[in-house]
Amino acid sequence: MRAIEVGLRFLVQQGVKYVFGIPAGSINAIYDALLDIPELKPIVAKHENSSGYMAGSYTRITGIPSLCVASSGPGATNLVTPAANAWKQKLPVIFITGSVPSTKLGKGGAQELYAEPIFASITKMSRTVLDPHELPEILAEAYHTAISGVPGPVHLAIPIDIQMKDIGERELPVLPAVEQPVIDLAAAKAAAQRIKAAGSKGAILLGNGAKTASDSIMQFAETLGWGVATTPRGKGAFPENHPLSLGGYGLSANWKASEYLNGGNHEVLLIIGSSLGELATSNWEPRLVAGRELIHIDYDANELGKVYETHYPVHGEIKLVIAELLEQLSADGQKDEAAVSDAFAGLAEAAAAAEPGEEKWNTRSAIRGLSAAAPKDARFFLDIGEFMTYSIQNVLIESGQAFDIDINFGGMGSGLGGVIGAQLAEPSRPTICITGDGCFFMHGMEVLTAKEYQLPILFVVINNARLGMVYHGHMLQYKRCLDDFSQERVSIAGIARSLGLRHAEITSLYQLQSEHVSEWLSHGEPVVVEVIVDGNEIPPMGERVKFLQGATY
Repeated sequence: MRAIEVGLRFLVQQGVKYVFGIPAGSINAIYDALLDIPELKPIVAKHENSSGYMAGSYTRITGIPSLCVASSGPGATNLVTPAANAWKQKLPVIFITGSVPSTKLGKGGAQELYAEPIFASITKMSRTVLDPHELPEILAEAYHTAISGVPGPVHLAIPIDIQMKDIGERELPVLPAVEQPVIDLAAAKAAAQRIKAAGSKGAILLGNGAKTASDSIMQFAETLGWGVATTPRGKGAFPENHPLSLGGYGLSANWKASEYLNGGNHEVLLIIGSSLGELATSNWEPRLVAGRELIHIDYDANELGKVYETHYPVHGEIKLVIAELLEQLSADGQKDEAAVSDAFAGLAEAAAAAEPGEEKWNTRSAIRGLSAAAPKDARFFLDIGEFMTYSIQNVLIESGQAFDIDINFGGMGSGLGGVIGAQLAEPSRPTICITGDGCFFMHGMEVLTAKEYQLPILFVVINNARLGMVYHGHMLQYKRCLDDFSQERVSIAGIARSLGLRHAEITSLYQLQSEHVSEWLSHGEPVVVEVIVDGNEIPPMGERVKFLQGATY
């Protein structure tokens, strides 16, 4: 049996289901082996960069590690960006890149690249495999490294001759036990005592990590009666039509969240599952933490106290920590459910889409209309751009819906690839990708990948004929802008038509009602909806501009 086949069969044994990537000579031994391993399904993308985002989103949603492969040379470097994204998001994605034959290393082979050091700073492990007999065990080590402790991506560079070498019949490697997360019980008890002492004078800020425990966090918030805000990546961890919801904080913050979290009505801020970066904290707004004590819960101990002084750091798996806090509060006689203050009511009304004809047609009203028309179990998958800022602020995520965004390291077009992994992760969930014309011109051909695998994704492309976020950010910062940031409008619907895809062109709210969205999602195949807007309004991105000004001057 070839060395790579033994390695792939080991991954199947661990539950790995997909291989994302693009075939090429230096990794075709992998694709050839897949003919004999039907349990491992290839998803052939249009660009290696997109395949990495597919793998990342699939793994983030399912918790199942995925495999992403690329050729030597440019194929490998095209995976660097999504590997860095997986690193930032702590996702156990296994990246494999091919290489020229081991006997030809250093002799100038076509597309030769020493990839190991390139990936070293953005993975938990990066290694070049030079002995075929060691390949299965090294792959097992990489897999174990990816899922152990704080998860993260790994990378192996494997020369083509090493992949193809027959190593005979081999038993599959056996993994060592993965240590289960433990809770710092003393820290949890101290945090519970401080929460109890705060009474009603507390607030909660949820990051992406909180999504693993959203149900128990809702019970926790209702027990305390504390207002709940979410970071951009945390959006969806708490239903925004809940009376305790403050909406989003950070980039494109909801006014209610900013007013409350930056105000002086609470003495304790409970942070759950956030690394508290620039976009999560409104450019590290000093008022967020001024005059109050911080309780920070995270499964990565390195995040605790990294940005702000944390008075009560609690390390552990978030779902287990919340359960422990609820038990502590119950033991101390905390009420099962606190009264919900009228101060928190009204976000749903503030963020819900207006009735047709009541709003001027623009990006904001289109996003609000799409939110109101979406199914109650929809997943919104956001790309990166001006529309993203409106979506963070105006897509109202209700209980049963989900929201994903690769905002910390996602590049333009990352959503077009990432949404494919999301749809594969949850095939029965209606999935809507909100992207823009600039993103589409980078990685729009992934709509063909969706077509080829019959994935019923609704791609909503906001077309304002410019790099909107760049344009407005530049104008806000420098008060002038090159004409090159804009372009003559190109018909995205026309491109979709030429690709044989279902499509629609939208120019008003009357064309963006629930019956339209239901019809687009009913076909069992991708649909491209082009939303044509002028895009002249300034998007809600002021804090981001302040950060860039600070970095420039």
